[in-house]
Amino acid sequence: MKWTCRFSGESLLKFRLPLVCAVLCSVPALAQQPKRTDPIVRVTTIAERIEWGQFHSRVLGRTKGFCAVLPEGYRRTCGDWPVLFLLHGRGRNERTLIDDRSCRESLLQAPFVVILPQGDDGWYIDSPVRTQDRYASYLAEVIQWTASRYRLSDSAAKRAIAGWSMGGYGAPRFAQTRPGRFGLVGSIIGLLDFPRTGLPPGQSYPVPVERFGKGPAVWARFNPIHSVEKLHGSRIVLIAADEAFDRTMNENFRRELSRCGLQADWILLSGGHTFPVVRQALPILIDRVARFFRCHEKRRGMSGPG
Repeated sequence: MKWTCRFSGESLLKFRLPLVCAVLCSVPALAQQPKRTDPIVRVTTIAERIEWGQFHSRVLGRTKGFCAVLPEGYRRTCGDWPVLFLLHGRGRNERTLIDDRSCRESLLQAPFVVILPQGDDGWYIDSPVRTQDRYASYLAEVIQWTASRYRLSDSAAKRAIAGWSMGGYGAPRFAQTRPGRFGLVGSIIGLLDFPRTGLPPGQSYPVPVERFGKGPAVWARFNPIHSVEKLHGSRIVLIAADEAFDRTMNENFRRELSRCGLQADWILLSGGHTFPVVRQALPILIDRVARFFRCHEKRRGMSGPG
């Protein structure tokens, strides 16, 4: 049987008018919706198991870079990857260690993901002077975004943060502002009793007042030596150099840890506050992080499921 539907002109008009009105009324609403901004700009494979990426930082309001070094056998289909967030020194960038052959080889030996953020000259703090320079908040943004992209573990037992020089200051300082989020905290020739004055000759560093502000009262808020108790529960690795200007800072920090009942792995290398020392220290740091992660896995295996 064949069915035929017929609409009169009047009924068709009645049907069309509400539809047209609904479409027209929805246009302004659509126009008012904020444009969705995808944070990722570009990710490029620059070497085997090494990616260099750019993304839009909403915190800083501009495009920033990072590098990711992936372990052997890495697959994005799997999750809960252990990770080391590794912060660069002042005057360097996220590719400094990648572009150095020896350091690159050390990073590629890591049995975990390594994320190297671009930190500029921001000291990884939210500056009290340059209020737009929120580099601690930006670092949190990098961690959140890369954790999603690379399926990184959210467990403190599978998360480490470390750095060298300025990054050696920034890593413990950032960890102190987020207690319990990193199972291991490391520093290579870091400025760990800084910013401050009154250190012995040859054992100090000029305070960038344009970043930290002026005066001991302000500086004390940013000096990691005053918050060592917030590292309780984290494995601490300190790698210093016997001729570096930061040696006294590291010894002061180690002493304060001990006073608070905390112990650190202490490694003293020969040399100054130089990149060759960083190159020498990097495989030591990677080994300590790998051992920490393995130890956690063994404990979890012994405890059984649930």
